Amino acid sequence: MKTEDLKELLLSIAEEDAIISRLYGLFSLRKGYSVQLLEEIIQHGIKIGWFEVVTVQTGEITHKDIEWKIDNVFQEIIFSDRNFSVMTLFNESDEIPNEFKQFSS
Repeated sequence: MKTEDLKELLLSIAEEDAIISRLYGLFSLRKGYSVQLLEEIIQHGIKIGWFEVVTVQTGEITHKDIEWKIDNVFQEIIFSDRNFSVMTLFNESDEIPNEFKQFSS
């Protein structure tokens, strides 16, 4: 994924603007990234404890598969620790965190 797009994805999650329908529409349909790549990035974030998949209405953490489709307005990706995301992503270095550089091209 292009560095600027990866940063946009991570910032979308940090800004709590990561409803699956939006991510799918922007990154897969509009920018042409595969669902497999998006899934790998999100699952990596879950594995390292950064991300959670939640139900939009209740905020409950789900461990279900992500339904990558344009009408999925019921699942959202969030940072497990909001303060951590702000300190990590909104800094002067303006770089992709080391934990996600493997997805940057």
